[in-house]
Amino acid sequence: MTNPFATTEGVQAQRNLFRVLASADDGALADFAKDVVAGRVAPRDLLTRSWAVESVADETLAAIDEFQRLPETERAALVARGPEFLDEYVAGLASLDVEAEPTPPPPPRRRPARDEDDDEPPPSLLRDAW
Repeated sequence: MTNPFATTEGVQAQRNLFRVLASADDGALADFAKDVVAGRVAPRDLLTRSWAVESVADETLAAIDEFQRLPETERAALVARGPEFLDEYVAGLASLDVEAEPTPPPPPRRRPARDEDDDEPPPSLLRDAW
């Protein structure tokens, strides 16, 4: 089987995937994706990030366990459909319009204003620290 991400469509799919991930507000994966989009790191460098390796390893082991619990006929059907599913997945990612204007986030919620008559002091910021 040819690596679908080694094709022209696969390269575009990977580029789009990392652009979408980079548009996330925060988090280690979003930061990594921003570095990929900026050309500072390659996607394969994700395998050198301990947080990613642990997360991927845990998710992968859980998926393997779930797969192994399936009846043999279901496992065979999933394996047979695998290449077709991967081709559809890559084609879908490659066709994403990531240059389109993203939906703006909702405006931040405002905290209610304090009444001038309120004699109660605001809660201490360090109250839970002790």
